[in-house]
Amino acid sequence: MNAGDEMAFRFPQLSEPPAGWVRDFILVGDGWEKDGNLNTGFSKTVLPLPSHSNPEYNKPPTTLENDPIYKKYPQDWLNYHTRYITPEQFWSLLRVKDEQ
Repeated sequence: MNAGDEMAFRFPQLSEPPAGWVRDFILVGDGWEKDGNLNTGFSKTVLPLPSHSNPEYNKPPTTLENDPIYKKYPQDWLNYHTRYITPEQFWSLLRVKDEQ
């Protein structure tokens, strides 16, 4: 996901809770953030893809097709990872403009 992205969930309608009760929903996420932080390992690259099987996150990047996570979920790259986000817009906002 990226800044400003939205998630929508669909699930079967549940019966109404008992009188006086309120139903809440909790979303539990389990993922990684690659935010370009220079103090984060491999922060400037998509690869290597983080995973629970590599908690040290210490294997250098290879190619996407050789990454173990890609091999396990190749359809994700056709269905979900469909856009390429570059840092240019972020970095251009940080530049000091010449004062004329």
